[in-house]
Amino acid sequence: MDDTRFEAEDMARRILRSAATASLGTLTPDGGPFVTFVTVATDIDGAPLVLLSDLAAHTRHLARDGRASLLMQVPAGGGDDPLTGARATVVGRLQRVARDEADRARLLARFLARHPEAEGYAGFGDFSIHRMTVEGVHLVAGFGRIARLAATDVLVPPAVANAFVAAEALLLSALNGSAAGPPMVAVDPDGVDVAGAPVRRLCFSRRAGHPGEVAVLLAELG
Repeated sequence: MDDTRFEAEDMARRILRSAATASLGTLTPDGGPFVTFVTVATDIDGAPLVLLSDLAAHTRHLARDGRASLLMQVPAGGGDDPLTGARATVVGRLQRVARDEADRARLLARFLARHPEAEGYAGFGDFSIHRMTVEGVHLVAGFGRIARLAATDVLVPPAVANAFVAAEALLLSALNGSAAGPPMVAVDPDGVDVAGAPVRRLCFSRRAGHPGEVAVLLAELG
C-alpha cells in the first residue's frame, strides 16, 4: 500500500544524496535482469552519477539498452531487521558521458569529490562517467511506508540547478574560507559533502532555492 503521510520526497532526496554505494540493475542481451554493486554520487540536480569500466558486463548492457535501476539504502540500526532500513529504487536510463562533452569534467569532479579513492583509476581510458536520466523513484521507508515518486518530486528544478552549477566553485571557496574543520568538497541545494575518510554528507533542513541561502542553511546545522 502507498502511504504518503510521511515526508516521502525529503526522505528520498536524503537517501539519494547520502548513499555512497548502490545495487545497479541492468538488462542482459536476452532481456534478463543483472545486478551488480557500484559506487554512486549525484549531480547538482540530484541525478545519480556512476563511474563504470567499459570492460564490465553491466557497462556493455547499458551500451545496448540504457534502462537501469539503482537501489540505494540507509542501513538499519545494529541488531534491527535489515528490512526496516529506508531504501529507494531509482529507475531511469544511464547514459555514458562522452569525453568530448562539455559537462564531462564537471560531472567527473562531482563524482571524485564524493569518491576521492577513485582518482587512481578514473583517468584510465576504459572508465567513463555515466549520468542517469531519472524517470521515477520507489521509496520504502519501512514496513507499510511506501511511496512512488516522480522525477520532479526528487530532482532540483533546472533553473535552481543551473544557478548552483554556475556558483559551486565560488560558493565552496567562500564557505571554506570562513569555516574551521575539514573542507567542504561539494555543495548543492540539498546539502554539502565534507572531506574525510569516508566523505561525510550534511543534509540541509530544507532544499535551497538559490545559492545565497546556503550559508544560512549550513549555519542551522551547527
